[in-house]
Amino acid sequence: MKKILLFVAMVLFCGIGMAQQERFLVFEFMKVTNDQETNYWETETFWEKIHAERFKSGEIKGWDLWSLKPGGTEQGYQYVTVTIYDDPVKALSDGDVWSAAKKAYPNMSDEELRKALHDGEKSRELSKRMFLKVIKTTDDNFTMDIGTVMRMNFMEATNGKTDEYEKAEINLFLPMHQERVEAGTMSHWALARVLMPSGSKVPTTHMTFDMFKDYLHYFDAYGRNEVFNVDAETQMKIDEAVKTRDLNWTYLGTLKKTVK
Repeated sequence: MKKILLFVAMVLFCGIGMAQQERFLVFEFMKVTNDQETNYWETETFWEKIHAERFKSGEIKGWDLWSLKPGGTEQGYQYVTVTIYDDPVKALSDGDVWSAAKKAYPNMSDEELRKALHDGEKSRELSKRMFLKVIKTTDDNFTMDIGTVMRMNFMEATNGKTDEYEKAEINLFLPMHQERVEAGTMSHWALARVLMPSGSKVPTTHMTFDMFKDYLHYFDAYGRNEVFNVDAETQMKIDEAVKTRDLNWTYLGTLKKTVK
């Protein structure tokens, strides 16, 4: 009987995992100097075909390139690539990039291909890599097209209040964002937990993503100030929730390339 119950539990667990369609993200933040902009664009165009082969093989579920604002040379990063996985093991492994590159460029010799991969590294500095798990998203059918705008919020949960922070995002802010999506003032929202790097000196424990069709959509939403259009009771809950985290930094990203 115990074996039967264990088997049923395993089946249910697997079913729930599949239904949730877990997503893991690898963010790679790039520093690109002004004189390397053209070369960097050529590098990502070259890699785009390789990621397309990785997508076809099932190694990844997608790949995006975003330009960042403010993004000045003294203000951090200019670009970020986001690689999407459905398996944490795949996300943390190197994958078979060489095989994908050979399929993407069958007419290039091994020497030419190695040189192209090596030369691309010179166009940018990979400054930070983050591994995240998506926890919750709004319920919508939004498809990111070129030109999509994403507000990326780098959050740090207050010491000892990680659970409280996540509950506040899920129970308080998620329903509010869902209303915004249904009202058309936002396209999509997501909460992700940073799995790596971790530790007391890492300033980001979570990230939230507010997505809009374009900059007109973004400025129209914030121009209405509808984010703060709540009653007194809800505002009190928001004030308490804000105490569970620090908003350390925000970037605006514009989608430049995508493989889906």
